[in-house]
Amino acid sequence: MRKYSFILSAIILALGGFFAKAIGALYKIPLTNVLGSAGMGIYYLIFPIYSLIITFCSSGIGVAVSTEVAKCRKIRHRYNEQKLLRVSLVLGFVISIIFTIVIVVLSKTLAEYQGNINAYLGYIAIAPAIIISTLIATLRGYFQGIENMVPTTVSMIIEQIVKLSIGLILAHRFSVYGLQYAVLGAVLGVTISEVVALVIIALNFLSYKGQLYYNYRNLNYKSKKKLQVKRQLKTTIHYKKVIAKSRIFKCNSKTIRYTTKVALCKLLKIAIPGTFSSLIIPIATMLDSFMIINLLISSGYSSIISTSLYGLWGGVVQSLISLPTIIVTAITTSLVPSLSGLVVKNDTNEISRKISFFIKLTWVLSLILFIIIFVFAEDILLFLYGDGLNSLVIDEMFYAVKMLKMTSVSIIYYSFLQTFTVILQTIGRANTPFFAMAGALVVRTILIYGLVKIANINIFGGIIANIAFLSLSTIVLSIVISKKINTDYKFFNHLFKPLLIGSLVLAITSISHWLLKSFVNYFFSMIITAVIGVAIYIMCIYFGKVFTPKELKVFSFSRKKINKNQYKT
Repeated sequence: MRKYSFILSAIILALGGFFAKAIGALYKIPLTNVLGSAGMGIYYLIFPIYSLIITFCSSGIGVAVSTEVAKCRKIRHRYNEQKLLRVSLVLGFVISIIFTIVIVVLSKTLAEYQGNINAYLGYIAIAPAIIISTLIATLRGYFQGIENMVPTTVSMIIEQIVKLSIGLILAHRFSVYGLQYAVLGAVLGVTISEVVALVIIALNFLSYKGQLYYNYRNLNYKSKKKLQVKRQLKTTIHYKKVIAKSRIFKCNSKTIRYTTKVALCKLLKIAIPGTFSSLIIPIATMLDSFMIINLLISSGYSSIISTSLYGLWGGVVQSLISLPTIIVTAITTSLVPSLSGLVVKNDTNEISRKISFFIKLTWVLSLILFIIIFVFAEDILLFLYGDGLNSLVIDEMFYAVKMLKMTSVSIIYYSFLQTFTVILQTIGRANTPFFAMAGALVVRTILIYGLVKIANINIFGGIIANIAFLSLSTIVLSIVISKKINTDYKFFNHLFKPLLIGSLVLAITSISHWLLKSFVNYFFSMIITAVIGVAIYIMCIYFGKVFTPKELKVFSFSRKKINKNQYKT
């Protein structure tokens, strides 16, 4: 079993996330050909409620397991590590089975309420996936806690591949029985893909557990042979040393064994506020669906134009903004075990140094991601949606470019929000992100109501409100972190120097792209200019000494082999 370095863990997760997203995006194209627009409408009626339930059942538990297991790993307490995993699996199973029963019982009611009774079969088909997804999230949290991101990435990619292949086959086969059965086939593909993902990650876990057991038996056998020799020599000192070596499951006297109640309390302390924090953004999206179109209509826009504007923002722009944040999500996931170990050891100096480094890394990465989206907004939209965006109702490309450029700044705020949330959850302030985001959500809702109904602002009022929501949440969390932890913050190195380099790269990239477009195709111009811009940015960050020599060591790709004697119970 190997423990991956922080940067390698982040890269594995980021690449896996991008690959899974790409497969998911490709899946929609042939699925639309099989189901048609009406079938896709039914298909997408099911997933908002399903996603909300999955977020409620699994998001908090995954983070809690990762955090607490990392703490046990740091003090080498294997019994508590396994106890936390067992309790979290039972907890997740109980919660998810309740929601599974509820969604099956209310399937027809939900479908009727949404306006299409044909969706009820889809709810029944997707219900088992709630249990399976929760168990997967728990096991992924465990592997992330022990700093092994490979099972998470492999299961995530295989899940998408199975969904694409099985979902399309079943949708095509079932289409002969009618539209609702074609949708049923596509949804069954999702459930089957979750089953396969669970099998993959469970096999990884059993393999890992078997390896530890083999190491224990092998070491114990050797220790017994040595013990016989020491007994023959009647050497008391050596005898005691061998006994100490053989007891690799000896309880750490400084750390008590967790009872079920203690393990449950520790998990819930992180899982409950973590779950509610994760629900804020889905709730905000749900509120948008009720408010924005109606507000646009009240401002004088027709229903068709209002729906088109909302579709561009929710369906096109928000999807593109979520892609670069995969990188930051991978980093924050890798941050949990790294920081949790320091918290349990109460190493305040190292905690302060690491938090300062991760905040600086978030700023550096989010800045270049913002520059790429802002500069190449039009080219990205042309490449991905060139044939899909038209001018029949409104100039969709014009509005989409304007929205994407304006929304690109939210990448920075969203990145910081993720990092700050993970930091606070890890240091025992899991409630703070929820209260900060809940308060900011109220402000967001008021701004949407006040701005969107102004005809000259229209949909851009929603973008302004969303940026205000993210920025306000981020500012509150940063203030709490600065008061809670004495961070090693240097204004010039942490904020101003990356901003200066980013402004320079933004200017160079914009001018180079504008000049190069006159000579080559927009796609090649985008690729060449992006590579040049990123290269200049990296060189400026390195030679500008934004990161100290000690911080640069974090970017090592080395892997450490876990010692056989690592664990105690």
